[in-house]
Amino acid sequence: MYYKKIIKFAGIAILSFSLAACGKSSESSAKTEEIRISWWGGDARNKVMQEAITAFEKENPTIKVKAEFSGYGGYQEKMTTQLSGGTAPDVIRLDSMWLNQYKNQLVDLETLSKELAISTNFSEESLISLKYDDHLLGLPLSTNYRPLLYNKTVTDQFNIEAPQSWEDLIAMREKLPDDYYPAANFFGAKYGSPIVFFQIVAQQTGLPISDENGKLNYTEKDFLTLVNFYHQLVEQRIIPSKKDVDNAGTIDGAPAPALLEGKWVTLFEFIANVNTIKSQLEEQGFELALAGYPSMSNEKSTGVWTKPSMVYSIPTSSKHQKAAAKLINYLMNDSEANKIQKLENGVPDSESGKQALEESELITPLATEILVEGEKKVDTNLSTMYRWDTAKLNDATLDIITRLDYGKIDTKQAAKEFYQAFKEEEDSVN
Repeated sequence: MYYKKIIKFAGIAILSFSLAACGKSSESSAKTEEIRISWWGGDARNKVMQEAITAFEKENPTIKVKAEFSGYGGYQEKMTTQLSGGTAPDVIRLDSMWLNQYKNQLVDLETLSKELAISTNFSEESLISLKYDDHLLGLPLSTNYRPLLYNKTVTDQFNIEAPQSWEDLIAMREKLPDDYYPAANFFGAKYGSPIVFFQIVAQQTGLPISDENGKLNYTEKDFLTLVNFYHQLVEQRIIPSKKDVDNAGTIDGAPAPALLEGKWVTLFEFIANVNTIKSQLEEQGFELALAGYPSMSNEKSTGVWTKPSMVYSIPTSSKHQKAAAKLINYLMNDSEANKIQKLENGVPDSESGKQALEESELITPLATEILVEGEKKVDTNLSTMYRWDTAKLNDATLDIITRLDYGKIDTKQAAKEFYQAFKEEEDSVN
């Protein structure tokens, strides 16, 4: 009987200990948060992002991160659906031009200023364009310039100097074989940002798109001058038409085969994408170099302006906003995270991030050159330009140019439709 009591007592003790251990395990599990993050990009970006997330989880064992990534094609449509349905990931990478569309579905990040270390890493100047109704809706990964780059291997082959002006680009036509183009078209298969158009029309008029009160500065006549300039580039075979782009096997979000073959000799590209394109061309035996920001005869402005590229945002539907902010802070400001990501997101706007890359000599000479030249030539009078780089005008531009290049409309009709599209967007942009 005595031994039975001991065994019974021991059994109760073991059971009690087991229950206590289970309780502690449940308590520990309850403290673990799982958050989601989404972005778009190619294999190189996906690889470094996942490496940075793994490093974050090691430093923050109570936060587990689920990565959701894809190509650029269809990404915005997916974000629109998820934000509308309240199912968006806790951290979302967005194009800065989408913020106005989603402004009622995103957290004011200044409410998480401490967790994001905003004041010590970002200047007010870098954030001003990301504020809507005085709410900070995103943190910029990098600032975008879109310079003209050229395939130096090809230009050397045909004894062509680096083009410094639109006139130089046009003159390249005579020195190149018939199946080459001096420049790539400004648009992809599903991408029609009017950014290069903004540069051209600013050079022609000397004016920003809108005045300080948000009123459109450009007239239908200004748009006609712009469209005629573009159409002449197509007619003179300086750039391939949109029809040529569609027939060239171009996949949205990927460089055109003709570009990788060296047959499209120059291109306008965002600094955030330069490192990837440079590597892709090097694999084909080509050297990518900076031509600059092409001037125009009798120009009234350099036409150079800048905008934030990609941003990190947090949807209002997130139930883990502080954990999400902690992840953003790590990816943008942590030294090790930036060394892992290198220039896959462009040169960081974060002071800590940029310093980490500079100290490790990870900012390439080409990226530095683009920034230095951009800062020299940027026209501060064009400070309202970024507001007009919207998804709606992107779609309108692609539609108008496609119909123009396919011969469905003439330049006058194209100019009229451009003007109407911008007038319709006037109120929502400002």
